[in-house]
Amino acid sequence: MSSFTTSKASTLSYLVIGGGMSGLIAATVLRDRHMQVTVVDKGRAIGGRMATRRIKNAEYGEGIFDYGAQYFTVKSSRFQALVNSWMQEGIVKQWSLNNHILSREVYYRGVSSNRAIAHHLAENLDVHTDTRVTEITWLDDYWQVQTETNDTFSADVLLLTPPLPQTLELLERSQIELAPDTKQRLEQIVYYRCIAVLALLAQPSQIPNPGGMQLDGNLLSWIACNHKKGISPQGNAVTLHANPEFSETHWEADNVVITNQLFAAASPWLGSSVIDYQVHRWRYSQPQTVYGEPYLVITEPGPIVICGDAFIQPNVEGAVLSGLAAADYLLNV
Repeated sequence: MSSFTTSKASTLSYLVIGGGMSGLIAATVLRDRHMQVTVVDKGRAIGGRMATRRIKNAEYGEGIFDYGAQYFTVKSSRFQALVNSWMQEGIVKQWSLNNHILSREVYYRGVSSNRAIAHHLAENLDVHTDTRVTEITWLDDYWQVQTETNDTFSADVLLLTPPLPQTLELLERSQIELAPDTKQRLEQIVYYRCIAVLALLAQPSQIPNPGGMQLDGNLLSWIACNHKKGISPQGNAVTLHANPEFSETHWEADNVVITNQLFAAASPWLGSSVIDYQVHRWRYSQPQTVYGEPYLVITEPGPIVICGDAFIQPNVEGAVLSGLAAADYLLNV
């Protein structure tokens, strides 16, 4: 532990586990201060819930879908400054949703896709995707990190940013014990599940401009037309989000059973036959409660900082602010 408290931050190396917004933001702050930073993520692409996917069809074109986080809002001045810079760079724009969204808040989204925000953050980072961490081991004065494919990374400090159940599982698998009260607080944070359906339509949808609607029905919580949104110019791509209750009760159901019900519920806004579709299950779509502090520091056996959207706000802004706070802490240790 002495290497963490007595060394200057600039001499340390950092490994960020999880390439969602929290991990990427923390990594960019550290990188901008000329730190040695590596990011590893188990997914095929970075971004976490800032997720975008394509479905190609020879006759009906290519659908591009934002299928995780659909938009984000801003309350803090620090995040607003970041968002303003992204807007100036053409990465983000305001999304003036219609009256189906009751709030008068300003909504933002990625110009080409929401995952493009993550790609922008990762441009000058050392990022390794398809890299699932299986065990972390403290070797006297540094961390050794083992992956599913038997690759090894080492670092002085770890930042853990996955959903908390996955972080707790990794710590337990690595035989790293938390203080009982801390462990209990983390275990009490549970997440909503969300079943997302990506549907490529034969004809344009009936979803009103500008292409996104919150729904209060008993099955769907959200429906979006990615074509009207502007990210899917060549295909009529619609994203459906089932509500938490449907997602929980149908989590293990067959995809055909799920889509039959969701397409029926969405039929007033689809106005077209579905050519192709994919189903994605977000096991950790949004924390139901939060930890209540911006991040968590573990000092034994070696330095670990845990952060993410389950710490102060259960949304994109919360993930960013938690990542910023974790990076600030590391730079000022």
